[in-house]
Amino acid sequence: MRLLTTILALSVACAALSGCDSLRKAAGLNKKSPDEFAVTTKAPLVIPPDFNLRPPLPGAPPTNTLDPSSNAQVALFASSVDPATVAAGMRGNYTPAEKMFLANAKADVADPGIRARLNADQRAAIQNADRSFTDRLLSSPVSPDNGKPINADAEVNKGRKTSTPKKAESGGWFDWF
Repeated sequence: MRLLTTILALSVACAALSGCDSLRKAAGLNKKSPDEFAVTTKAPLVIPPDFNLRPPLPGAPPTNTLDPSSNAQVALFASSVDPATVAAGMRGNYTPAEKMFLANAKADVADPGIRARLNADQRAAIQNADRSFTDRLLSSPVSPDNGKPINADAEVNKGRKTSTPKKAESGGWFDWF
């Protein structure tokens, strides 16, 4: 009977203490769920597309430019140059198809000042625009310019009432001082 009481007391004590948080942590009984924000995946290693690239030799000419004789031929005979030659001489990060497209579109002989001319034409068109259209659009009456300067103070006070404010009598304690 004494053994039964001791076992029963120990089982009740274990059941009561299992609810204690610090005892559960010490015993390793608490649940640890993974943090979904701490999980990261690592990208696999990628082999470069051209593994045989070598650094350029010191003093060697750049490989992305044409030799001087080809540059002179392009400068002299720009209209009769084969588009493949023009495409081969183009600089920039373009695909071969894009280079051929630009060469056939004569992008190499484009006027470099075209943006400035287009902007100047646009500014001139805006300056010569009909003022009455904008006045009708903004619902403002069209008033002819008579050449007289405008009085700014009179324009500001035009919409205001010009009555003088009444002086209020306070009759308080501070009027005695």
